Amino acid sequence: MSACSCTGRPQRGFTLTEVAVTLCILAILAALALPSVSTALTNQRLRAAGTDLMSSLLLARSEAIKRRAIVEVAPLTAGNWSSGWSVTDTNTGEQIDRKDALGYRVAVSLAPSAIDYGRNGRLTVTGATRLQFSDQDLASTGMTRCISIDPSGLPRVQLASCT
Repeated sequence: MSACSCTGRPQRGFTLTEVAVTLCILAILAALALPSVSTALTNQRLRAAGTDLMSSLLLARSEAIKRRAIVEVAPLTAGNWSSGWSVTDTNTGEQIDRKDALGYRVAVSLAPSAIDYGRNGRLTVTGATRLQFSDQDLASTGMTRCISIDPSGLPRVQLASCT
């Protein structure tokens, strides 16, 4: 005999087998999508770090010209740009801007100990200065952002390695 309700209508719903098959298909699709989501998150973290540094460098250059003083962009922890950085007027010691630690797994390489802008908005060192952001766990994938600052003090982002 078939199962039916007391009103004479057949029962509606899903069988346990149908629910199990649907869950298995969803699990497989989620497993396939996970690597691309991870890559997108990594790219977003690198993009955000590059944008934050670019805005700090442009601010430092502008403030150096406006104040007619040397303005320095330096990591919060000596030699560790991943800990964040500050923009400081070296004459007065006034902190103009501060960025906290970078996103999860963002590593910084090829970075100088500090970046100083002179009164004219140019770098105080000769030649170009570079900083490279990369994913510390996926460095072999080539996902990097390179910030290069030309001698005139203008920063530029490249979606490639600094080499």
